[in-house]
Amino acid sequence: MQILSVALTNFKTHKEKEFHFQPGTNAICGENGAGKTSILEAIAWVLFNYQGNYKKEDLIRNGASSAQVRVAFISSRDSRTYEVQRSTTAQGYTIYDPQLAEKLPYTRTKDEVLPWLRQNLGVAAGTDLGQLFANTIGVPQGTFTADFLLSPEKRKPIFDTILKVEEYREAFKQSNALRKFAEAQVQRLKDLVEQYEEALQSWDELNNRQAQLQTEIKQGDENLERLEQQGQTLDKRRQGMAQQAQQLQTLDSELKTLSSQLEAQEKSKERLDSAIAQAQSAVGICKTHKVAYETFLAAEEQIKDLNKQQQARQKILKQQQDCQQSLAKSQADLSRLEAKLEQFSNADKALSAIAADVETQTKLETERTGLQKQIQVFSNLRFQQKNLTRQSQTIAKEIQTVEEKLQQLSQLKTTCEQIPEWEQQQNRIQEQLSRLEAAQQFEQELNVLLDSGKARQDEYREQVVAALSTLDGWVAQFAELKKDAIAPVKEVLFQGGLISKALLTNITAILNDLTEQTNKQQLQKQHQTLQKNLKQAYAQQAELTQQPAQKTKQTQLLAQQQENKKDLAAVNQQLTNEIKTTESLEQIERQLKALDNPKGKQQLLQKNLQQKETVQKQHRTLEKSRAADQSKLETLSEQLKRFERLERQLQAQQQLKQTHQAGYLLHIQNQQSAQQLDRLKAEQDATTQELKIKQTQQSTLTKQLTSLTKAFDPDAFTLLEKQFSDVKSQADRLRGSLPQLRERHIDLTRQIDTLKATAEKRDKAAAEIKQRERIKRFINYARKVYKEAGPRITERYVYNISREADRLFRELLGRANVALTWSADYEITVQEGAHTRRFINLSGGEQMCAALAVRLALLKVLADIDVAFFDEPTTNMDRPRRAGLAEAIARIKSFRQLFVISHDDTFEQVTETVITVERDT
Repeated sequence: MQILSVALTNFKTHKEKEFHFQPGTNAICGENGAGKTSILEAIAWVLFNYQGNYKKEDLIRNGASSAQVRVAFISSRDSRTYEVQRSTTAQGYTIYDPQLAEKLPYTRTKDEVLPWLRQNLGVAAGTDLGQLFANTIGVPQGTFTADFLLSPEKRKPIFDTILKVEEYREAFKQSNALRKFAEAQVQRLKDLVEQYEEALQSWDELNNRQAQLQTEIKQGDENLERLEQQGQTLDKRRQGMAQQAQQLQTLDSELKTLSSQLEAQEKSKERLDSAIAQAQSAVGICKTHKVAYETFLAAEEQIKDLNKQQQARQKILKQQQDCQQSLAKSQADLSRLEAKLEQFSNADKALSAIAADVETQTKLETERTGLQKQIQVFSNLRFQQKNLTRQSQTIAKEIQTVEEKLQQLSQLKTTCEQIPEWEQQQNRIQEQLSRLEAAQQFEQELNVLLDSGKARQDEYREQVVAALSTLDGWVAQFAELKKDAIAPVKEVLFQGGLISKALLTNITAILNDLTEQTNKQQLQKQHQTLQKNLKQAYAQQAELTQQPAQKTKQTQLLAQQQENKKDLAAVNQQLTNEIKTTESLEQIERQLKALDNPKGKQQLLQKNLQQKETVQKQHRTLEKSRAADQSKLETLSEQLKRFERLERQLQAQQQLKQTHQAGYLLHIQNQQSAQQLDRLKAEQDATTQELKIKQTQQSTLTKQLTSLTKAFDPDAFTLLEKQFSDVKSQADRLRGSLPQLRERHIDLTRQIDTLKATAEKRDKAAAEIKQRERIKRFINYARKVYKEAGPRITERYVYNISREADRLFRELLGRANVALTWSADYEITVQEGAHTRRFINLSGGEQMCAALAVRLALLKVLADIDVAFFDEPTTNMDRPRRAGLAEAIARIKSFRQLFVISHDDTFEQVTETVITVERDT
């Protein structure tokens, strides 16, 4: 791949910048704080999803609401140019193809964009892009050699993660679920077989019960047919005798009914005779009292008319009373309105009296408002004065702290100047101490690896072939397991075989080239002393780099102190008039209090006077209403004179009604009975005629019943009924039991068929158990292969990385007589001629070149990425060493593109592409 450009918008310190890059080494230079590292951080954020320890808010320039970065690069997959844009807003990622002039159909989330980036960056699927950038592609400033200086225990987790050692262990753990699945399948089948055997225990008993039921059903069918024939014969005889019994019962019932009717007719005739006698007596009483009845009704009609006239008089009296009450109320309202009109006259006089005080109050309130605003300004100045005083004290303390720090740093300079001399002495001692021990240990480890590898190579090859064949058969047999789930196992087995073969070949070649090494053991005490001095000096040298920043901070603090003093003097000058303004405001408050708020009184009087016109109008309306009520009262008095004789007339009619009330009541009591005389005589004649007819019918029915009773035998009919009922009951019992027997027979047949199917399933499950047992054994073998393949593949990675790092190390140093080895415990050793040195014993420049070689080799072997980033790789180096490292990086030809950040001109002289970054104002 190749990075073409990066465009930054409000990203960290950059407002609107765009930088273009070329193949080869790109030197990014500029002063401290110009934002050089931000360029690499922007590329890491977009292409590798690496944000470091920053929060999203830390990426946004101060004063902006969002940040945006666009990176153009050439893909390693198809060699096409793409532009990837990322924003801190919800927009997220956008991928653009400039050749097609269109956006690619990916969502804004990382779930779709990161797989696409891995493909086009040349990184294996599943790789953590952030970890890859942090540990190999773009190691953070000042940590390039730190990982290699750690103890083996601390180095192991760092490089295990890079080499994906954990992935093999994780594959072994994840395949445990596959093992459990196979064991569960075998156990499930065994449980099924046990359940099938349990279900088949009742098979013989069910067959016996089925045969017994068949016999019972056959006998029941024969008995039912015999009983049905016998029941039909008895039923014919029974129906004939039942008809005779029914005729007798009908005649007897009709005779009883007719006797009841005759008895009722006789009683009805007696009641009619009595009623006719009563009606004839009532006719005589009504004729005697007819005059009293008619007089009473006439008096009652007169009373109704007089009551209506009395209601009319009551209505007029009610109107007269209402009119009198209205006159009394209107007189009270008229008095109240006249009192209000007098109050309005007094209010006009009061308004004229307070007009001068109102004008004075308005003037004083205006002056008070102005003074209150001035008081608020003085309050703000007091708050500002307090803050400036506090800031002045804080700045004075910070200046004192910086001066003390600068004094401490100036004392470290003498110690740091001795570092080059101590390093040279240490290198000479280290060469003498480490030759023989390292050579012997290296040869012994190689011999052990070679012997073990040759013994197991052929055995492992045969196991791999068998495992791959079994895996293919497994995938074809079981639908539950997808082919993709087995693919990683096959790949690991295949790669393990290749790595084992290549590893043995390489170890043999190294042993053949290994020469005898010599060593002298001396100066151990001086070596420890120098190592201790250098460690202390390196720490002091790192601390000394803070001196320029502290001086800059001192200058800034002094300038802030002067500015603070000016602001504080200006505030104090403005506060001199505060006391005078406060006294003026208090004097105005006293004057306003003495006036007693005439404006409020004026507003209250004006509000009351607003009702004057309304009250006057109400007064005129009320006077007109009183005149109308007085006229109406006189009219009602005239109307009441017409009802003066009404009471005497009503008493006379009441007396007449009471006199004839007794005759009226007798007439009413007998009137209804007298009116029924004709109807009762007609009913008497009809009842007499119907009584004669029913007596004739009774005689005829008695003769017929006597004749039929002589011809019918009730005992014979009872016996026949019992015989028919017994036969019918037996047949019904058989009809009820036979369907149940047939249902039980069907149910038993169904159960027997189910047991037959269960037997077939049992036989099939038993056969399947054998197949699943074979699969379970293979899974356990495959997990063993997983477990053993991980360390071997990791050894292969280390070997290939060591070879690539050895080549790059010679290329960086420009010397052919040096060799670099990266061991299984991630220890770097360098051999030059007959001498071997560990990483800690290398000079600063050699350590940087060795670390650089290993990290670039990691990038070459683990990912198809030929781009690397170096952030201030010459930190803490003197000028000759910086120049040497710059020339070494420039000699790297196996990488398409290198990015180097530097705050000086070291790399400007050795690279053709220089990018100068300036600070945004």
